[in-house]
Amino acid sequence: MKKIYMSAIAATLLSTTLMAESTSLKDAFANGKASGDISIYAENVSNNGDTKDSGFSMGSIGVNYETDTLNGFKASFGARTNHNFSEKEDGDYDGIDEDTGKVIDTPTVAINTLNLSYATEGVTVIAGRQEIDLEWMGDYHEALVAAITAVPDTTIVLGHTERFMAVDNDAALEEMGDIGEDGANVIDVKYEGIANTVINPYYMDANDIFSAYGLKATTSVANVDLTAHYAATNEDTLDEDGSIAHFEIGTTVSDIALAAGYITTDTDVGAGSIATLGDNIDPTESLGDSIYGADADTFYASISADVSMVTLGALYTTVDHADDRDSEITLTASAAITDELGLDVLYSSVSMEDSDEDSDTVSMMLTYSF
Repeated sequence: MKKIYMSAIAATLLSTTLMAESTSLKDAFANGKASGDISIYAENVSNNGDTKDSGFSMGSIGVNYETDTLNGFKASFGARTNHNFSEKEDGDYDGIDEDTGKVIDTPTVAINTLNLSYATEGVTVIAGRQEIDLEWMGDYHEALVAAITAVPDTTIVLGHTERFMAVDNDAALEEMGDIGEDGANVIDVKYEGIANTVINPYYMDANDIFSAYGLKATTSVANVDLTAHYAATNEDTLDEDGSIAHFEIGTTVSDIALAAGYITTDTDVGAGSIATLGDNIDPTESLGDSIYGADADTFYASISADVSMVTLGALYTTVDHADDRDSEITLTASAAITDELGLDVLYSSVSMEDSDEDSDTVSMMLTYSF
């Protein structure tokens, strides 16, 4: 399921502002804050052609703890354990190794957060395992990241990451994976000096793999939200460089949110390697490879509305290539049963140019947060 979350840097800046600083190490731990979640997830996928139907059910428990600040310092810890309850076919939950044909031995516990941060006037630095949420860098990284807010209306993020992994409550856990031999560097700048507008240039470099640069701008004018985003790569492992452009318009009418967008990629290599470390553009559940592929033109439209205690959503996406078209319809429903207990249900129907690759997915997530 798609997730919306606050980046670790933003969370650290906010919590440092809100929490009174402790005067001793003992107080820093005693005044710390713990949180977590317990969830049950199940999915069923009906596949066309010779591909067998798949599905699994699982449980997940996540715990997080962060100390209060002491002389500007704060420590954070987070871990998640996932357990497979059932699966239709071997490997539906863990996956199959393409080289050996055997079920992958995935971990049952992952430490996703283990870091020390320091915040002072205009600067926050986080060292260690942490969550990162930038345009093309997501999930959990072993990294050194600094956020500089000394420039008015501007946040400058400088970072170096060595390894990363995804840690989700709706899939098997992963091992930390190296980012090449030398890791990756990133600089991300967000300027908010214009009313209702964010201008976001960035540059990232994964040595001997690729480098990328981009510019994203978002603004709101008369209840209309506009997004324009362009990025390009310099490839070290592919024959040619890639590029991607994204445009979106959205509005809210009588509590109904409407949006439509267009994504286009380079004719020869598509978006290239830019999505290797994560992305925030793909709106779909299953069409990411098609959207970022060569010569892809993607159109999508979405609608969502709150009906009593339930939020309903629908998304329709088509991806046109030179000789084929892929599409997806996604329907979602989210209900806040109590302040702590939530239910999410999803239905996705994928239609590929090769009908043997068509699929229908139904999933359910029940989450208790504390």
